[in-house]
Amino acid sequence: MTIARLSEVTLEYFEHGEGPDVLVFVHGYQASARVWHGVQQALPAQRYRSIAVNNRGAGASQAPPLESDFTVQKFAADLFELVSQLKLDRFTLVGHSMGGATVAQFAVDHPGLVGALVLLDPASPNGTPMDAAQIELHLDQRMVLRREQQARGGGGDGIDARGEGFDAEQLQQLMRDIAAAPERRLRGSMRSMLQLRLADRVKLLPMPVLLAAGDRDAIIPLQNMLATWAMYPKGTGLHVWHGEGHSPNLDCPEQVAALLRRFIETPRAAQSSVDRNALRR
Repeated sequence: MTIARLSEVTLEYFEHGEGPDVLVFVHGYQASARVWHGVQQALPAQRYRSIAVNNRGAGASQAPPLESDFTVQKFAADLFELVSQLKLDRFTLVGHSMGGATVAQFAVDHPGLVGALVLLDPASPNGTPMDAAQIELHLDQRMVLRREQQARGGGGDGIDARGEGFDAEQLQQLMRDIAAAPERRLRGSMRSMLQLRLADRVKLLPMPVLLAAGDRDAIIPLQNMLATWAMYPKGTGLHVWHGEGHSPNLDCPEQVAALLRRFIETPRAAQSSVDRNALRR
């Protein structure tokens, strides 16, 4: 683990491998960078260098004092500062759940830096139509549900103790990270995600894009995922795992790593025939 000092906060990140192909991983709503541990370990270190970032307020990253300090836009701005410090260029950017909204924001703001974009069970880049009062009620309800969930010992947002094939120590630390997530981070980031309106911009993204999801995702149902897929450019890839839920990076990390490798290593002209589960418009 490494700590980077940015203009507003310090961020923790986990780096694996030293290969020429670079991937940057962004976690979701309640999670932390540790949700990517299994995927990072499954990527051949001689071919891939991967960096999993803890957003502000996650893991050992700094948590500013206000709800307004936690937004999709600020997460994306922090990420830009970090990749600039690390001198990264033309990398594959991967976002899970709310991280899908963060990487969408980054990609429309800095398209020249992103060689390819991968969205794993992503939040919509176009938010949810709610007025201010509805949003605040929704946030209050989410916080109540979170406290009840944690009282039962659950992790939240489809992240639980199953994690088959996932390192037990890393899973325990991930669960601790989730439990420690400050409510101001969760309220602020959820509010900004609901208010996000990027559909007109993501449809113009110039880089290859892939959306991957589990067909048993109870957090973001597959029909919502297909609506999100339709917002991205013509030719955006779609891969669906049968029997997987909201966090394939936790439950089947080797399959996620294999999909990433196919997406990165397959020549773009032949990408439409990757396999029968990878559908393209």
